[in-house]
Amino acid sequence: MKLVCSPYITKRKGSLAFQLFSYMTAIVFSILVVQDVVEQVLVKAMLKVPSSVKTEMLDLAYQANVLIDYGDMDELADWANAQHFYLFVLDENYQPLTHRMMHPHFEFKLRFKRSIDDQLEGRVSRPIINIPLVNNNSLVVQLPHQLHPAHDFILYFTVLKVVIAAVILALFSLLLARHLQQPLDRLREASKKLANGDFNVSVVNELKSNTREFNELAQDFDHMTKEIHSLAEKQRRLIRDVSHELRTPLARQNLLLHLLRKRVDESEQSLVTRMEEETNELNHLIGEILEFSRLENAHYDTKLKYSDLEALLVPQVERCKIDLKPGQTLTFVSDAMSATALCDEKLVLRCLSNVIGNAIKYAGDSARIEVSLATKMTDKYRDLALTIADNGPGISENKLSDIFDPFTRLDASRDKKQGGYGLGLAIVKESMRMMGGTVTASNRDEGGLVVTLSFRQ
Repeated sequence: MKLVCSPYITKRKGSLAFQLFSYMTAIVFSILVVQDVVEQVLVKAMLKVPSSVKTEMLDLAYQANVLIDYGDMDELADWANAQHFYLFVLDENYQPLTHRMMHPHFEFKLRFKRSIDDQLEGRVSRPIINIPLVNNNSLVVQLPHQLHPAHDFILYFTVLKVVIAAVILALFSLLLARHLQQPLDRLREASKKLANGDFNVSVVNELKSNTREFNELAQDFDHMTKEIHSLAEKQRRLIRDVSHELRTPLARQNLLLHLLRKRVDESEQSLVTRMEEETNELNHLIGEILEFSRLENAHYDTKLKYSDLEALLVPQVERCKIDLKPGQTLTFVSDAMSATALCDEKLVLRCLSNVIGNAIKYAGDSARIEVSLATKMTDKYRDLALTIADNGPGISENKLSDIFDPFTRLDASRDKKQGGYGLGLAIVKESMRMMGGTVTASNRDEGGLVVTLSFRQ
């Protein structure tokens, strides 16, 4: 039997079902053992004559001694009859000092009499308590069953069992939850790394679990990661290669348009100019795609260092004012305690230009664009927040999270006639990811859009 069960248990001891069974077995066994031990301790601690009854019996013994010294046995008999306890005063031979008749059953139980400090039995009974008196006499008192401490033991034991079971279940539940939570937390951390584009993470190695089901899930997760990584690489390679290949015919087209301009009449020059603008727009789009592809693939040569953002941003804001439409305004203000942040200067300037360019295009002809720099305190870190706000129409709340996706166009605010390819804010998002920061968008209460770039200080 041992040879049959041993491989079976060995094969399944790493499974979640086996571990849960082991925990439940340990819980049941622990509850039974602890309850038995505590019940034994409770019995020894509580199976004594109650202190109030003990005090009353000792007071009766004192009264009996006084009556014995007085020497009136009739009065002693009357005193014994008047007590609510069934008791007798006995001589050294355990015979009554008075002529009061003793019940045969009580006389039989005298051989089992016990001291007032002795431990009682665990069942409800009427034990005989012996208290020494003067002149080798003794007072024997029968303890009424309603005063026996075991009378309330059923209630005590019931409450005790419930409390012990609840405590042990809570303890083992905490241990079990911790045992299951740790691999889940590691799996969550691994998934966050994957979400941030780190496809080199191995969930199996990150998990470090002895549970077979968790390891199988991690293996499936790693297989899925490889497939997603492969598909993403193929897609990015395709976009990159197509963009590069388009550059060659565009260059030839530009050359032909340059030659064509010298051969066409003056009346046709506008057509050539239009074709050159379309070619330049296409060339700019290809450049945006290549830039986004480099950032998304983390091939951009980032040069992260601590820079003074205020000194970096002021000249760029002034350069962006050249692109303002008549009636638009662009201002910059800094309230930061310290304007130093970890960043790549080229990426910061690109992000600022893209966000301000978006505001110039879509916030309206009379837009007020406000650029501000401020310190933002979080639970763990102190960040430097670069905010670009406008008073334009804003964006629908259900589409705010989509504006950072590549090639996203919102019908209400991004008309193709205004230009743009839906890559500007996507490049901002990837740039901030490369610098370890974040970008968020929200609508202002008074109207308009706010884009916040958060840098780590």
